[in-house]
Amino acid sequence: MGRLFYIMAAISVFMVLIAGSGAILISKTIVAQSKVDAVSTTAKSISLALSEQVNLLNSFLDKMAQDSDVKAAVAQKKPELLTNAAKKLENHFPGILSVKFLLLDNKDSNNKAENPAMSFADLQMAQKTFESDQQAAIQGDINVDRHLAIARKITENNVTIGVVLAGVNYDFIERILSATPLEKGYIELRQGKLSLATTGKKNTGDETGNPPVHVPGTEWELVYDNENGGGFIELSLLSGIILIPALIVVLAFVTGYRKISDLLKDDTTLVIKAFKDIVTEKPLGEYPVKLSEMNRVISTLSQFKRIVGEKLFEN
Repeated sequence: MGRLFYIMAAISVFMVLIAGSGAILISKTIVAQSKVDAVSTTAKSISLALSEQVNLLNSFLDKMAQDSDVKAAVAQKKPELLTNAAKKLENHFPGILSVKFLLLDNKDSNNKAENPAMSFADLQMAQKTFESDQQAAIQGDINVDRHLAIARKITENNVTIGVVLAGVNYDFIERILSATPLEKGYIELRQGKLSLATTGKKNTGDETGNPPVHVPGTEWELVYDNENGGGFIELSLLSGIILIPALIVVLAFVTGYRKISDLLKDDTTLVIKAFKDIVTEKPLGEYPVKLSEMNRVISTLSQFKRIVGEKLFEN
């Protein structure tokens, strides 16, 4: 029985060591998660900064679209007036690269001859703007004519008579991300599958499981990661470290309890038999008990019978 308890004690100590290791890993995972949360907070602050900049550009173009000279040029559809209106916008709009107009007469046309200054993506955005204002988006080929496209309605007496589309320099994106350096972690600004800017160092080529941060007023999302962030494998490992030792301890104690119960049951039967043999004055036989403690009980009963026999013989 003592051996059984030694084994159970060793198992318990072993499980305590495993549980202690699990606690250390859990603490490390909590620290890693706090770093992921810090990167997430940084991504949200970048999102707000980008959104504010885009909103500022939108408000500029809203005012320009309601300028009296712009309205007159679009209403009269005279090329020289449209050219002058475009120059006026270029002189007052910060970071402007180009200004283009889509008139009501050409809003349903995809013919490049009628809209020579617009790329297909710009033309689509301008056409959709007749129905509702579109979100700002990066368009054009990189290192050629890539720009931030912003389109707004031009209205006269609450009737849309044209659309102004501004191509704006988007270098503010790089400035904002560069002004937010990360000691550890990675943040990437994306428009769909298009990568616009990054900061930090990416740990692997795999996609992260973190939910992206949307930039309000745009089609952009910020994808972020932390190189020490805990993933599904780490969480599964920690769960195993906690649950498996607990199950082993429970199994060990259940097994030990059943073993001890069986031993006690068998040995108690033999002890009772030995006691009956003493009471009925039968000769003591062999009582193969398995627990050393029960052996001492049998030995004591044997001595008791011998003493009682000697007393009766003396009398």
